[in-house]
Amino acid sequence: MTQRKIVSAIGMVTVCAIGLATAGLIIFAANGSSVKHQVRQLLVARECRGCNLYEANLSAVFMEEVNLENANLKDANLWSANLVNANLKQANLAGVYLISSNLAGANLEGSNLENAFLEDAYLGESNLKYANLTGAFMKGIFMVNADLEGANLEGANLWMANLEGANLQGANLRNALLLDTNLAGANLKGAVMPDGTRQE
Repeated sequence: MTQRKIVSAIGMVTVCAIGLATAGLIIFAANGSSVKHQVRQLLVARECRGCNLYEANLSAVFMEEVNLENANLKDANLWSANLVNANLKQANLAGVYLISSNLAGANLEGSNLENAFLEDAYLGESNLKYANLTGAFMKGIFMVNADLEGANLEGANLWMANLEGANLQGANLRNALLLDTNLAGANLKGAVMPDGTRQE
């Protein structure tokens, strides 16, 4: 009897495990389907406010002037994407790949770009006021005349970045790498520099 109970218990555990795994696969498939649906919506309507585009592949996609305010693009692939004049206000772009992307004139106010990859991206005259760029990799980024007032760039890599004429008033650059960075004509009033000192 004891052996039968053990075998029965093992069978029940196996069935439960299979059931949970199946449910997990269904949920995963549903989430993937939802992301694909919202990507289609974005490409057709040019607007997807608050959309969940987590890990979406939008590499080299033309998205000029799209509205993605409050959207979740965490860990998405936007390599070489065209986001000129796009609205990404308060969007979650943590860990996103924006390498060589064009975001000229884009609105990224209050967006989360923590640990984002922005190497060689173009953000001339973009709005990044109060954006979170903590730990972002921004080597060779073009940010001429960009507005970074109050932005958090702590630990960001700005090697060879072009920030000429940028507004960095009140920005946090603590522990940021500013090797060969162009800050000519930039407004650094009240900014916290890499060594922790504050500009007057």
